[in-house]
Amino acid sequence: RLTEIEDDRDVKGRIRELKQIHPGIIVSVRVELTADGMQRAIELADGDVEVIHIVADMNGRQIGSASPMFIKDMTRTIHKTLIENGKRDNVTLIAGGGIALPEHLAKGVLCGADLVSIELPLLVGLECHLCQRCEEGSACPARIQEISFDYGVGRMTNLIGAWHDQLIELMGAMGMRDARRLRGDVGRAMFF
Repeated sequence: RLTEIEDDRDVKGRIRELKQIHPGIIVSVRVELTADGMQRAIELADGDVEVIHIVADMNGRQIGSASPMFIKDMTRTIHKTLIENGKRDNVTLIAGGGIALPEHLAKGVLCGADLVSIELPLLVGLECHLCQRCEEGSACPARIQEISFDYGVGRMTNLIGAWHDQLIELMGAMGMRDARRLRGDVGRAMFF
């Protein structure tokens, strides 16, 4: 019931086309956090876009910048600007890039994201070496292509289950019982 498309100049037209084909589908727009990515994410939150997925590089930094910001700072800026403009409740904000530990997930939500996306930890859960040689036709040293579907699902389920348990433990330490109440509550986090 959810699909994601890359941001472009006619993203709203593409959303309308998708909704004509599949009424009721939720469309997420993926916005890379380049120099103008934060401003673009804020512009998209005008009511026509339901979900914005902001993405930093694999280290959680702004893409293509000489002095990059971290994903936490960019998420906080977008979240606060949307609140100031009265648009925060109109859009779901997903943040991704540089998420390697369950603490990063909690901090992403504390900085204002509704959801946090992970990619590399799931690959590591499948025993990926992160050698960055993933190209069509090249040999994978971890032989991920040979993993059975059930084994892969089991590994990912175990990883997400462990992260869930750690998130519950973090929330307990903060005196919180509901993850939704964490959104934007930066007073509960310590940043270094």
